[in-house]
Amino acid sequence: MLDKIKGGLFGVAIGDALGGTTEFMTKEEIQEKYGRVTEIIGGGIWALKPGETTDDTAIMIAVLKGIMANSNNPIEEIGKQFLYWEKTNPKDIGITTRTVFENYEGDWFKAAAETHYKLDGRSAGNGSLMRCLPVVLAYSDKTKIDEISVLQSKITHYDDLASEACVIYNRIARRLLEGEYLQSAIKAEIKDTRYDSNFDEEPDCAPDGYVVHTLKWVLFWLMNCETFEEVVIGATNMGHDSDTVAAIAGGLKGLEVGFSNLPEMYCEKLVERHNLEVLAEVLFEIRDENTELLKERSKTNLLELETQTNQLYKWIEQESQSVEKATIMDSIKKNIYLCRITLHEENPEYDKELNTWCQLEQSYRRSRRLLDLGAPTLLILHELDWLLIMIDHMNKRFQGIEHYFTDEQLQELESLALVDWIFERE
Repeated sequence: MLDKIKGGLFGVAIGDALGGTTEFMTKEEIQEKYGRVTEIIGGGIWALKPGETTDDTAIMIAVLKGIMANSNNPIEEIGKQFLYWEKTNPKDIGITTRTVFENYEGDWFKAAAETHYKLDGRSAGNGSLMRCLPVVLAYSDKTKIDEISVLQSKITHYDDLASEACVIYNRIARRLLEGEYLQSAIKAEIKDTRYDSNFDEEPDCAPDGYVVHTLKWVLFWLMNCETFEEVVIGATNMGHDSDTVAAIAGGLKGLEVGFSNLPEMYCEKLVERHNLEVLAEVLFEIRDENTELLKERSKTNLLELETQTNQLYKWIEQESQSVEKATIMDSIKKNIYLCRITLHEENPEYDKELNTWCQLEQSYRRSRRLLDLGAPTLLILHELDWLLIMIDHMNKRFQGIEHYFTDEQLQELESLALVDWIFERE
């Protein structure tokens, strides 16, 4: 399941990064300027850095973080994440979403309705479709998936066409998570809908921002391409709203093939790579869980984390051959990623807490890597000492107590940054 979750998130981001180069260009203009875009090269209308993504990935992450904050009733939290994102001054925000932000005065649904009429009834853009995938990754219940898919769409896109597309898309994704083949999942969910077609020929519309056109082109690429690369490259080289079509199609294809089967050259290029890896791990741990209840157990999780790390330290120190070492490492991992959901931008100490948590997570990754490699006992124990230090620092953060590193620890942290860089390249 984790491999599929990561595949879906990375699939969206890869399609976005590829298609961002050719957004708003015609097929002919792309051919003239690039020949054929097959690599993540950046540039385009937004002057992207190679591996940089656009609003498609950013707003998908906003939905994901909203669910992390309150999985039982995520809509208000999703809205908060939209506003946090808007404050970052993104290069691109879709017309409908931007207008909703301008009209928002405390009621998202009212702002969406006002926007619909202000835009003369044209609120059926693809902005809610591009961001809806985290819903099906966080829940398994079909009714809940449908409900949240609609609501997360309606807070910006009043037109039913937008929410209808989100429901169809996530129903296809749900089938993929259950192991169904992509083409059969598509055929089952588009039957007797406006998208019912065998897609033998290209859609008779441009791959633009109108949600019906977008989804038709997404389905076309998915029904006619064998590999992930063919899907996202095909969408990228058609131009128009290429980043969104490639992102949406890439999400489903990535979900089908899994992260382990995505092109490594694409994954490594993404600026958001580590963030996506972390968010995938968190989604995996909170799937079908009530995150409000999980957050109430944060102190218990930290206590368990410390106990588990001390137990692992003892086993390794004694050179025990216990088969439970891998199991306890998995439990440590689970508690670390559950700890992430307690961090929220509303907290004035958020940046400091996030920085401490990132150091905690990096220390876990180094410990696990050393253990998996069969490194000398002293090296593993030294890294576990660091893990215990970061657990203590995280606990102090939650108590509002400032923590400090010694000069010796600060020097070692600089060295560890190089080690992390080496690990990232391998």
